[in-house]
Amino acid sequence: MRDIKTGFIGGGICIDLGTDSDVRLFFDCISYYLLPKYPERDWSVLTDRLYRRYLKLEDLDTAESLMKLVEEEFKQLDREAIDWGPILSGKAKSDLDRTKTTLFDIFSEYFRAFYRCMEFAIYEYKHENLYRPIMVAITTIPDVVVYKQIPLSVFDNLGADEKPIWWTGKIPK
Repeated sequence: MRDIKTGFIGGGICIDLGTDSDVRLFFDCISYYLLPKYPERDWSVLTDRLYRRYLKLEDLDTAESLMKLVEEEFKQLDREAIDWGPILSGKAKSDLDRTKTTLFDIFSEYFRAFYRCMEFAIYEYKHENLYRPIMVAITTIPDVVVYKQIPLSVFDNLGADEKPIWWTGKIPK
């Protein structure tokens, strides 16, 4: 069985981040540490739109602002903020470097990938009047090619309790 990688796509680029469990952990940390601390913020832009669906063009300013807040908060959180038990026991596959000092250090590639996808998406929109949305996706070739062809309506129609398509590994035909 081959390893399936997960990452961000958007604006015509694809960036591998690691395993689906690593990506889930990133968003779990956002939900656990930031939602209660900043309840007035619209976290659904990251925890639903980015995590389960895709970012619309009009979501980008809010998403960028929230991601910058996540960065700042993750700089304050020691690596011990993560329960490494499932990863150490082998129950969850991980590519994360757990020797790094803070959550920001551990997930620094996630931030770079997000901003890079955003930069490409905005550039394409401004120069070619084409917006290719930013989303979490299966980034393993050839799966990413098929993933990019999923109609956005499929993501829009995900039920509130449905897992993201990238997590299930089942790309609709």
